Amino acid sequence: MKYQGTVLGVIAMTFVVGVAVATSVPAASLAAPDSFDNVEIDAFAGSAQSFDAGDAAGASVSRDGYVVHTPTPTPTPKPVSSGSEGGYGGAQCQAGADAVAESVAFSPVYPDGNRMSDPFGPRAEGFHKGMDMLNSPGVPVHAIADGVVIAASGNGGTGGVYTSIAHKVGGQAVCSMYMHFQDGSLTVGVGSIVTAGQVIGLTGRTGNATTEHTHFEMYGADGVRYDPIPFMTEHGIAP
Repeated sequence: MKYQGTVLGVIAMTFVVGVAVATSVPAASLAAPDSFDNVEIDAFAGSAQSFDAGDAAGASVSRDGYVVHTPTPTPTPKPVSSGSEGGYGGAQCQAGADAVAESVAFSPVYPDGNRMSDPFGPRAEGFHKGMDMLNSPGVPVHAIADGVVIAASGNGGTGGVYTSIAHKVGGQAVCSMYMHFQDGSLTVGVGSIVTAGQVIGLTGRTGNATTEHTHFEMYGADGVRYDPIPFMTEHGIAP
C-alpha cells in the first residue's frame, strides 16, 4: 500500500506540472513547422502620393485691410484770466468788443516792417499759439485796430510785459495780444481806448524771450487762438 501511495503522488505531481506547462507555453511553440497552412498577405500598390508645399493654400491676409492711425492732437488753448490786471479769455474779449464801435481802420504791428520768426502752429517745444515778429530793441509796437484794452501787465510771467485789446470787426469780437514789451514802456492800461496804429509799447524781450520781438496772438469770443495771418492779409496789415 505504501508503494501505491507513492505512485499516485508521482502521477499527481506530473499532472500538475503538465497543466502548468500547457498554460504558460504558447501552443505555436510546440507545433511542428508544417502544421500551419501558409498565409499570404497581398499588398496592392496604390496611387503615388506626393506633397508640394507650394500648393498649400494658407490663410489669406490683406495688408490693405488694416489702417494704423497716428493721432495728431489739436491743442485748444483755454481762456485765461490775469486777475486784477484784466482778463484775456473769450468772455473778456466779447465784453470788450461789445463796448466799442466797429473798427474800420487797421494797422500793421510794425508799419516799417519786421522780420518773421516762428509762425503759428506746432513746434518742437509745444504748440505756438501766436506768431513772432523780430525787431530791434525799442522799436514802437502799434495796435492793429480800434478797440479797448482788456488786459495789461508790467510783469506777466512768460509773456513779460504784455497787453490785449478787444476789437469789433464785422460785428464779431476780435482780440489781439502783444507780448515781451520793454520794461516800463507800456503806454496803455485796462480800459484804455485805442485807435488803429496807436503806439502801445516798445519792442523788448521780457518774460520767456531770447531776443527782442513781439509775440502776437489773435482770438475771439471762444478764447481759442488762431493763425493771425489770414485776418491780417484780409485787412492789408500782414507783416
